[in-house]
Amino acid sequence: MELASAALGSLLPKLATLLSEEYKLQKRVRGEIRFLQAEMESMQAALEAASNLPAHQIDKLGKIWVRDLKELCYDIEDSVDTFMVRLDTPATAKPHSSIRFLERAIELVTKARTRHHIADDIQQIKKRIQDVADRRDKYKFKDVVAAHPDSTAIDPRLPALYKDAAKLVGIDGPVEKLTNLLTQGEDVQKRQLMVVSIVGVGGLGKTTVANSVYQGLKGKFECHAFVSVSLRPDLKKILRSILRNVSGMECGNMEAWSLPDLINQIRGILDKKRYIIVIDDVWDESSWTTTIKYALVDNNLGSRVIVTTRNSNVAKVACSPIDGAMYELEPLSFENSKKLFCKRIFKDKQEIHSELEEISTKILKKCGGLPLAIITISSMLARLPNKTKYEWHRVYTSMGSGLEKDKSLENMQEILSLSYGDLPSYLKPCLLYLSMFPEDWKIRVDTLVQMWVAEGLVDEKGGENPYELGKGYFNELVNRSMIMPAHLDELGRPGACRVHDMILDLLISLSAQENFVTISQGLHLTPQACKIRRLSLQQKIQKHEDEDDQRVMLAVDVDMSHVRSLIGCKIHFKNLVLPLSMFSVLRVLSLEEFSSKRCHLKGLGSLKHLRFLSLGGEVETELLEEIGKLQLLRTLDLREASIDEVPASIIQLTKLEHLYVWRWAKLPDGIGNLRSLRELSWLDVDLSPKTLAKLGNLTELRVLSIDDLDESGLRTFVQMMPNLCNLRTLSIDFNMIDETSSLECMSNRWKGPARLQNFESILSTIPQLPQWFSSLSELSYLSIAVKRLTQDDLQLLGALPLLRFLRLRASFAGDTNECQFVIGSDQPFPSLDRFVFWQDDIFTVFAQGAMPKVQSLELDMPLRHFQVQETAVFRDIGLENLTSLKHVFIRLDCYNARNIREAEDVEVMIRDAISMHPSHPTLELMRLNKRWASEQQR
Repeated sequence: MELASAALGSLLPKLATLLSEEYKLQKRVRGEIRFLQAEMESMQAALEAASNLPAHQIDKLGKIWVRDLKELCYDIEDSVDTFMVRLDTPATAKPHSSIRFLERAIELVTKARTRHHIADDIQQIKKRIQDVADRRDKYKFKDVVAAHPDSTAIDPRLPALYKDAAKLVGIDGPVEKLTNLLTQGEDVQKRQLMVVSIVGVGGLGKTTVANSVYQGLKGKFECHAFVSVSLRPDLKKILRSILRNVSGMECGNMEAWSLPDLINQIRGILDKKRYIIVIDDVWDESSWTTTIKYALVDNNLGSRVIVTTRNSNVAKVACSPIDGAMYELEPLSFENSKKLFCKRIFKDKQEIHSELEEISTKILKKCGGLPLAIITISSMLARLPNKTKYEWHRVYTSMGSGLEKDKSLENMQEILSLSYGDLPSYLKPCLLYLSMFPEDWKIRVDTLVQMWVAEGLVDEKGGENPYELGKGYFNELVNRSMIMPAHLDELGRPGACRVHDMILDLLISLSAQENFVTISQGLHLTPQACKIRRLSLQQKIQKHEDEDDQRVMLAVDVDMSHVRSLIGCKIHFKNLVLPLSMFSVLRVLSLEEFSSKRCHLKGLGSLKHLRFLSLGGEVETELLEEIGKLQLLRTLDLREASIDEVPASIIQLTKLEHLYVWRWAKLPDGIGNLRSLRELSWLDVDLSPKTLAKLGNLTELRVLSIDDLDESGLRTFVQMMPNLCNLRTLSIDFNMIDETSSLECMSNRWKGPARLQNFESILSTIPQLPQWFSSLSELSYLSIAVKRLTQDDLQLLGALPLLRFLRLRASFAGDTNECQFVIGSDQPFPSLDRFVFWQDDIFTVFAQGAMPKVQSLELDMPLRHFQVQETAVFRDIGLENLTSLKHVFIRLDCYNARNIREAEDVEVMIRDAISMHPSHPTLELMRLNKRWASEQQR
């Protein structure tokens, strides 16, 4: 239902655009488009009415109508896009005036013919719309909604409340941690109400863990309650359940009470009692913030509340501001997964027969530590009369395909489907798009968002930047536990993501039902019943080195003219020919994950709708020149392509916003023409010296990475930097002979972009900290190497209000061999989360009030700094003053230390400081240059 709504949402703005004066349509054609617009808006209203129904209450004919409407929207959008592309395509400029006149005449004739074609297309579309509209009236969705009130279904999570904890595996750790967390406040100082949230993906065992904690603790409280909220909560029913549990009474007229009445009754009972309440399965913030939390009284009696949820935003909102905590439940380890698996199948026996070892490992990997999946599959295997490798492999295959008709599998899918059903309509197509990628695939976040935008899955109206909006979509899917972040950077931001195997199976199943994605296990495609909209090639094809150099062509017997996305993953071959001219409406083409000697992109320039292009492997240079014909291209990713030079034709791509090339590829002259460019990575100044001077034209740049910047290049860069006022991220690697003289201009005269958020230059050393850093009020990430550091420099950095990560490599600026710096309340680093300090001749002491939020500290310090000169006294660095510390990593440089005893004494001092720290952070110690002076003198 939501996919059809999304298709309509993408189409309607384009119909409105067609009616603008820009396209100069005939009066009759404009009237026809208004008719299409009105009909589609009417169908959108019908879809909104039908969306109120649970999916199981829409009959087969209704589902067919929704499917046909979605397909119709796709086809209309393809026609409209094709029409717009033909009218928007400019003629190629020629120097001779007579040639320009002739081309202009041809262009006018072509556009007139195009306007005539759109009139013919509209007539055909009208017939299809009329058919769909007639069936809409026939089904009368509004009547269906009225006639089928939502029925009460059995909660599929109910068994979790009644599982015997003794039969479960891997919950002892979480139960113990949560129990300790909930009971630690039983002293006089911590009697406030504590709310602890348990968060994690569906099927992870949140309800089971919460219930085990609840059963173990409820005897210590005067009253208690365990209530489930569910996807579409009846808040009155929830409050009535709490009231019955905490009061032990049944009021006859309770059904008629209002929400305020129920809240007041509950508060009156809880006011003087110590209570524990579990609020299980909270789906949205509003249920908690508008109703449930007001029923809970903070009576200073040490009461406790446990909230379980799949949504991290809900978990954060529910946590009490004092002593509250958010507990992220982790999947079971492989060892515990195997124990649970064996316990369900073999009862007391913990060993798997050697014949079944390999297939059981595959099954457990597929389950990914999800207790629900392990219990479901192992229960199926336990019921099999014959425990053979063949039977187990059949069950393993059914986990993804749904071929095995088993009630437990259906229940598992229903539980996982609840999270999908709770998604807003704009997120569902974005999530289903992830079914394009194979299991365990690491997907770059930026790449995924750019694909969404290219496909039209992100709403671009309203003036908000679609990429920022798309990243918001991504974050929301992470918060709802639908996708898992991977490759976290120093600020905890995910650079990539992956999908749990069981969630991916659900997405593949839903995508197949909706004809959203077609997955091909190989290069030969067979005819499909439906039009292919998105195609994913995933099969591994092995090629031996001794085979000839024969080309492999994508073999198709089906129509590819409706494919919007083509992604190739895990395809191995020697040569591949892709007849791209068949993909006439392709918007996304990603072949970067191909393992190929050569890739022959036949007809690349014909892809007039292409907005995203990512290539890898060895690509034919002459075909790359066709990239200049892709006038709608927004993203060009050549990071994985084996090319030495980027084709000169890219300077014609005036709508290009993201350009990624590998670090040592030469860029063409004329990059300054790409005035829409938002990201450029990398620019090697030594290979592309003329490009640097034109960067000032790229006023929309947000992200810039520069390599091999020499003294001359730096001066050029400094001059045009004021134009790059929108820059947010800057990475520079210098190529300097005389750092002190050549980088003075950076230190003294350079004015950095005022809105810079990330700056990195750790591979090159600058002579001193630039004073203009003090103006970077939005800077959150800084990684820099400074030749001469002063106490004033630390004062400058400590005053940056939003700095969260600082990696600093520095030496002392004074005349003595070493110096002591003090970081205290006068340079507090108010927002810093992580501090990495590589210091040579500097001894750093943390005074009271320093870095109040820093959780991770990494120091690289010479061992000799800890010892007061010529004495046996060791200096303290003040770790106890970093009150929020969670992890400390110290590398001790033992160069010139007299013996191993000195290193051991310093390590004991550090360990003692950590053991006495109020936050009890973890500690890692490492010794470097472990050759003692006493040994060197021998």
